[in-house]
Amino acid sequence: MEVDNAATEDDSEGSSPLSDSDKSNEASKFPENPPVEDVIASSETGNETVLADDKDDTADEPPAKKSKVAEEALKKIEAAKLLKEKEKQEAEDKAKNDRKKELAKFWKTVNDDPTDFTGWTHLLQFVDGKNKVEAGEEAFNAFLKRYPYCYGYWKKFADFQKRNGTPERVMEVFDQGTAAIPLSTDLWIHYLNHCKTVKKDDAALIRREYERAMSSCGREWRSDKLWDHYVKWEGEEKNYPQVFQLYQRMLKIPTHGLARNYEAFIALMNEHNPKELMDTVDFLILRKEVIAAKTSEGDSSNDTDAAPGEDTESELKSAEETQAMREKIVFNVKKVFKDTEDKMRLRLKYEEGIKRPYFHVKPLERGQLKNWNDYIDFMKKEMSKDGGDITEVEILYERSLIACALYEEFWTNYISWWESREGDNMDKIRSIYSRACVNHLPTKVDLHEQWAAFEESQGDFDAASKILENLEKAHPELISLLMRRINLERRRGNNEKVSELYEAAIKAAPSKTTASEISIKFARFLRLHQNNASQAGQVIKTAMETDHTNPKLYLQHVDILINTLPMDIPQVVAVLDKAQEQEMPDKQKLLFSQRKVEFLEDFGADISSLQTAKTKHKEFVTKVKEAADKETGQANAEKKNGSSNGSSTTYPAVTNSSSYTAQQAQAYNNYGSRYASYPQNHGQQYGGGAGY
Repeated sequence: MEVDNAATEDDSEGSSPLSDSDKSNEASKFPENPPVEDVIASSETGNETVLADDKDDTADEPPAKKSKVAEEALKKIEAAKLLKEKEKQEAEDKAKNDRKKELAKFWKTVNDDPTDFTGWTHLLQFVDGKNKVEAGEEAFNAFLKRYPYCYGYWKKFADFQKRNGTPERVMEVFDQGTAAIPLSTDLWIHYLNHCKTVKKDDAALIRREYERAMSSCGREWRSDKLWDHYVKWEGEEKNYPQVFQLYQRMLKIPTHGLARNYEAFIALMNEHNPKELMDTVDFLILRKEVIAAKTSEGDSSNDTDAAPGEDTESELKSAEETQAMREKIVFNVKKVFKDTEDKMRLRLKYEEGIKRPYFHVKPLERGQLKNWNDYIDFMKKEMSKDGGDITEVEILYERSLIACALYEEFWTNYISWWESREGDNMDKIRSIYSRACVNHLPTKVDLHEQWAAFEESQGDFDAASKILENLEKAHPELISLLMRRINLERRRGNNEKVSELYEAAIKAAPSKTTASEISIKFARFLRLHQNNASQAGQVIKTAMETDHTNPKLYLQHVDILINTLPMDIPQVVAVLDKAQEQEMPDKQKLLFSQRKVEFLEDFGADISSLQTAKTKHKEFVTKVKEAADKETGQANAEKKNGSSNGSSTTYPAVTNSSSYTAQQAQAYNNYGSRYASYPQNHGQQYGGGAGY
């Protein structure tokens, strides 16, 4: 302690006083000590150095200044931190915006042309790589709605959900996929592998899903690998009786790998004792049969008096007996195999003709289409025989639709086949229509119209209307489609909706000619179905304002006025006169002039008006005749008709309608000749003769 104190004293005495700056520098050498301004030497007794009294603070910096410096430093640190976060956020936003722009580019391609399959694949590749749930689900759902037979993309969608979604969503995708294309062995295997991964301890659930797969896909021509998958799993579970039963089932189904399945069954029988493969009851029954057969052959070495279930273990393991049981099993199964092989060979030539059993947007060769149709016709005949299974035809139709999904004839043929079957098949037919029209052929007019007619025949007017409405969006230019929709509403008695559709159609018509055609139909509906001649006339007048040279509008207007009681004769004449004033061909004006004379002859009350009309009509006939002669030339007219004055050229008489030309008579009948339906006293009200 003394040494320490002495050292302290020497240091203290040998040191010169420190300036303020020196003190600060000295303190900075020891960052663990707080900066001080005054250092007082310890006393001679060797006391340790202590801080100067707080009262001696003349050289201290003001506390406010120190606080301000620290505050500014903290602000700088915080600002730098915020700047870094801002830059990071801006980078993320930029990357996000870039992804959105790129995604929008891919979407634009498929929105502009939904049939661009390559564009869809590029979109799906993009979203699959980005692993964004919302964008991925939107793209996959849109694609698979249009192309639900692309089983490979159902697998990709499920894998996408495994990486980014929830376990529940993964199962939903698998359920949707297997429902959309239940005959896809690859998709079922992918699903079953998933089940075995996430539910590996639940053998009952896995077996149930295998059975569901077999129910949907087990009879497909190329289902062998699905059966193999099932057999392998049961073998891993050491469930040999189930393996034995699976082979018994699959050997009854005509499949591509039938012979290989039979060989695998034989190998199974050679590897295992029948007792390991069969149910106890079945095994004992079989053993009893084998023993009985040996007894009948004179072999009394076995004790046949003992009950089958009471035999000793050594007797059960008898190699001779086991071999006899094995041979009997193989013999029975071989008979089944031979029968199935015969069925398989009948179909083989058609199966070998199928070059593309999967879906693709590329057209099929004509020979491929013919092969499918021939195959279906063959199966219909075969399955209609005794012992035939009509379900085989259904499976074949479903297989053909996968390869020929874009061919309307296969859908209509399938529907017709279901319609010809006995029983209530409406739900099945509706399902086929839905798959065809919603997914694969969303713009086919005939197929949609058939579907709408089907729904209407079942009393579902709302569904029929919705079908036609959706189709109209795809084909807004089809007037026939619009009229089908209007007439559907008329048949269901929804007159208000009929008027609404007519008015909307007139406004949206692409041309004034089309608008006039729809207006004429609307006017007929109003007059004949709703007995509203006034509104019908107004519809025609409105159409005339934009299409004042259309002769059909004037004829329709005359038709409305003639069939309105009491008849407004001056108004009819005014319409006929107005028609003759329009810029239309002379043959049309001649028709209206003839109609005016006929009308006044039949309904006019003033003979002078009739005479004036006849005079003007004759003048107009002469004018038309002269114009015709001028166009053809006098020389050609003399050479053709053998007369210099053109007397062989005839024009309709002005006496009655029986002298009309064929064209005029037809127009008259179509638009105005409905007098026979008038009341018997109608003509008397307007000065007509007997019979009116």
